[in-house]
Amino acid sequence: MLTTELQTIHPARVALCMLALCLYSVAQAAAPGATEPTTTAQLQQQTDELTKQLAQVQTAADPAARQQAMQRHWSMMLEHMRNARMMPGMTANGNVDWMMVDPNMMGSRGTAGRGWMGHGMMGMGKMGPRMMGPGMMGTDQGWWAMPPGMPSDQYRRQMQGMMQQMHQQVAAIAAEKDPAKRLALIRDHYETMYRGMQSMRGMGWMWATNAAAALPDSQSSGAQLVAKYCSQCHAAPSPAVHTNTEWSAVTSRMRDHIHDLSGSSMPGLKTPSAAELDAITDYLGKHAATAH
Repeated sequence: MLTTELQTIHPARVALCMLALCLYSVAQAAAPGATEPTTTAQLQQQTDELTKQLAQVQTAADPAARQQAMQRHWSMMLEHMRNARMMPGMTANGNVDWMMVDPNMMGSRGTAGRGWMGHGMMGMGKMGPRMMGPGMMGTDQGWWAMPPGMPSDQYRRQMQGMMQQMHQQVAAIAAEKDPAKRLALIRDHYETMYRGMQSMRGMGWMWATNAAAALPDSQSSGAQLVAKYCSQCHAAPSPAVHTNTEWSAVTSRMRDHIHDLSGSSMPGLKTPSAAELDAITDYLGKHAATAH
């Protein structure tokens, strides 16, 4: 029927209409608003689901099941962070908070649907597409891997403390009526999770107040460069947190990270030259941990 009607129209006009329809469909699929933003009610639901999943870490029948429960909970935590990060108003444009522009948490990698609170998780009883993607399992550098070798009891204890704080924060978000104050609470919630998750990964040094002063050979040019540039995004790292080989990979990623942040998202960011980045890499490698 449609084909017969189209045949009575000028072929060029048909082609133009079809092209416009295709372009509209592509634009709708790519539009930032194509995915519904996370609501406060969804944050509460996600927090409840996280609590239930954490209980399974304790009740799992054997070590393999506990490991699987831990990994699932860790993945759900990352997705909860991403959902909070993507709530209305939580945009990185013009933002000077480095935790808010971490590319690992901005949802730009591997987006394949509404996440674990979407149809795949809540509607069909299955894990959503992002839950099972490589990033959520820690094999994509766009996401954080779960701390290797962490005992289930230790994981559960640390997460329980974080979960209690999360419940309190989400309840405060839901009760707040003022949009500006609610947004500030959401930001606090996100940053609390960010610090907690990073600390569990052994990155607690990122918030040390005297990290730069504790650098080995602190008066050397390499230490001064680390303090000057690295401290823009976090506390100056101790070289001993990585081996020489690991630092080569880390500083390589930092080159890309600094380049990405040197635009509009982090106004005033000081960018090291290629030579300075080489000097930073050499300094960190010189004082790095010994490989086992």
